[in-house]
Amino acid sequence: MKTLTQSTPLGTLGLPSGDHWVKFHVEGDSISFEVAASVPAKANSPAKKKPAGFVQKWSGTAKKIEDAGDTWLAHINEKHLR
Repeated sequence: MKTLTQSTPLGTLGLPSGDHWVKFHVEGDSISFEVAASVPAKANSPAKKKPAGFVQKWSGTAKKIEDAGDTWLAHINEKHLR
């Protein structure tokens, strides 16, 4: 285990970017630690999803319905239908 004082900045731990599980033992002004597990930063990024095909499947199937008294329907038509 590496040992530091309580006033030592965290940057001196020497951990690269990413997620880390670190075990600390504190006794007075002395802190001992060990890195239990590390995951590099680029491994943390979410996996890219492939397209589900929703647009290809449903494109062009909506029908525009006009109703001057329905403001919500007018909003949907204006926003989502061309």
